Amino acid sequence: MPWISIKVLLLLITVMEPRSVTKEDFFRRECEAGSPRACEKVENIESSKVIQQRLTARSETFWTGIDTASLMLDEKRPNLGAAYPLVMRDFIAMEQAAGTPVELDESRLPYCASHYHNYWINRKLWYPSNDDGSPDWPSIYEFIVDHYYGFCLKH
Repeated sequence: MPWISIKVLLLLITVMEPRSVTKEDFFRRECEAGSPRACEKVENIESSKVIQQRLTARSETFWTGIDTASLMLDEKRPNLGAAYPLVMRDFIAMEQAAGTPVELDESRLPYCASHYHNYWINRKLWYPSNDDGSPDWPSIYEFIVDHYYGFCLKH
């Protein structure tokens, strides 16, 4: 008899395979069911996606007009503290041009840049890099923006 229950259990496990559900899918279903709070969350997720797409696109194109050689401490290590204000001023200008009401806190910028540089170079002893060891500037752009909003403005 115990074999029957194990067989049924195995059958149920294979038939009812778990599937992942994103927050967006969950909130979208809740919104369709009439939850106004879920509808707000869906709107926030959608606007965040647009900002992320702009950020990713800009992280690739920003460095074409920048002399990245001048942003190096030596042959291998980037000066992340010097790149920080360039990136943040560019990102804020891009968001303002897109109609997002954001402001850059210039008074915090030197502290944030120093913290970011020290965190990556002195504490972690590495930085986002390509396979050849050169700095991965597009990733650095995105990490700087993440640091500003995720750490700098909160402390």
